[in-house]
Amino acid sequence: MYHHFLNEPIVLDAEKTSILTLRLPDDISDFMVLQAISAPLLEVIVIADACTRQNITIRFQPFMGLKVEPLPHSSQAFNAPLTRSIGQGFRLYTRMGTAAKFCAAELRRGISFSLDMTNCQDTNNCLTFALQVDSKFELVPLEADLRVLHEPKALIVAKALLARQYDYAASSESLAIDMAEIEQVRLELQTFLRGDLGHSHTSLADEALKLTPLLLQKQQWLFRTYTHIFERPNYNRSANDMDSTDKLLRKLECYELLAPPELIQMVDRLMEDDT
Repeated sequence: MYHHFLNEPIVLDAEKTSILTLRLPDDISDFMVLQAISAPLLEVIVIADACTRQNITIRFQPFMGLKVEPLPHSSQAFNAPLTRSIGQGFRLYTRMGTAAKFCAAELRRGISFSLDMTNCQDTNNCLTFALQVDSKFELVPLEADLRVLHEPKALIVAKALLARQYDYAASSESLAIDMAEIEQVRLELQTFLRGDLGHSHTSLADEALKLTPLLLQKQQWLFRTYTHIFERPNYNRSANDMDSTDKLLRKLECYELLAPPELIQMVDRLMEDDT
């Protein structure tokens, strides 16, 4: 289902306790996160080789980077572990409704989860995975991955964008990402309305039509805030004029005092000719 989003599987030895960190490279723009969060960022499945040892296969989005490190001696806080046996796995998703700029910031720092060996009651040598605390992401077991069975993703994301609070101290780059995110959802809503699902489910289509003007209003507010950051402080002066009018008038008076009378009379004649 997600083969076109994830790369070829990588097989890792699960015999050693370690920490896996998924990170967004520095040379990748934050705008790529808008496309990344529409699908799982990573998928892990526990497998067994010919020697009956447990390994894991990992697939992640191609522009991401994955680093495997031994478990550090310093205590790093993780969430409650998720136990997986042979044939089971999980996917790494963003938490629904989280802004793309926050996801990008965490991906820059790196998303870490631990891999550990444990003993289960039913199966020997299970593997446990635990995600770092206070993460904007979550580990979803494969058998519990019901996101594709929810209402159309465009409607869910549109509601989450409208419920997001206004950030009056956001930077210009964050505002640009938010505007691009809204525009992307608007296009997805239009595609949904033109498709068969929109024609057959009139209630969902009506809801999409109601969300579209609300998204436009929020996008307009973001655009006004974005342009206000770069607009000139006073429309009576040019955008690159940093001096005040009073300062310019004082400078002109100084020129008149230092200039010879003949030069002042010549300038006056030129001004009279222009008028």
